[in-house]
Amino acid sequence: MTDEDTARARAREHDDANTAAAFAALAARDTALTAAIEAALRAYDAVPIVRAADPRADARAALAKATGDA
Repeated sequence: MTDEDTARARAREHDDANTAAAFAALAARDTALTAAIEAALRAYDAVPIVRAADPRADARAALAKATGDA
C-alpha cells in the first residue's frame, strides 16, 4: 500500500466517522423535536373547548317559563 493509498484510507475513515457523528446528531435532534411536538399537542389537547353561548337560549328559556312550557 502506497502512502497515497494510506492517506486515502485514513481520509475515508475520517469521513465515515464524521458522517456517523452527523447522523447521530440528526437523530438526537429529531428525537428532541418529536418530544417537543408531542408535548405541545398534549398541552393543546388539555385546553378545554369553550363553546359560545347561544344568545337566543336565554330568551327561549324566559319565554318557556312565561308560557308554562318550562
